[in-house]
Amino acid sequence: MVIDQKIMQKSSRPFVRQERDLSLEKESLQIDRISRQTKGGIRFRFRVLILVKDKEKKSISFAQAKGNDVATAIRKATKQAKKRLITYFIDTPRTIPYHITNHFKATQILLKPAPAGTGIIAGNTLNLVFKYLGVKDISAKVIGSTNKLNVVKCVFQALDKITGQKRSNW
Repeated sequence: MVIDQKIMQKSSRPFVRQERDLSLEKESLQIDRISRQTKGGIRFRFRVLILVKDKEKKSISFAQAKGNDVATAIRKATKQAKKRLITYFIDTPRTIPYHITNHFKATQILLKPAPAGTGIIAGNTLNLVFKYLGVKDISAKVIGSTNKLNVVKCVFQALDKITGQKRSNW
């Protein structure tokens, strides 16, 4: 962060300019408009589910946040996701080592290794997660609920099982 000297001289509070993190790549998986009924009328807010990838550290994360407008919600979600970046594979694998089944709430996923040249055979949400991880060949299926937040949490739990890492924050 760089403190701007001219603005610091004019006001008592320093203006802090935030530097952009160029190594981060982010994709919004879901943007929802939420409404609540109040005495004065209907109030609208926005909820965003975002997937973040750090190219340098080869780490990935997700977060969900709410805000009064979409830009605020994306900023909040990105800030949360940056704090929880996880490195699953040091060297990007071509595929996963073995077949795995995982469930989270009403969502169940099946992940299968695939032969070279197959590509990513998966639904929209899973496809994006595996692209961000750098996995080239995999076959995946979502069974049950296709709620995007639950699908992402389920995939991250399955990756924890594959790599042997234990996390309780999903």
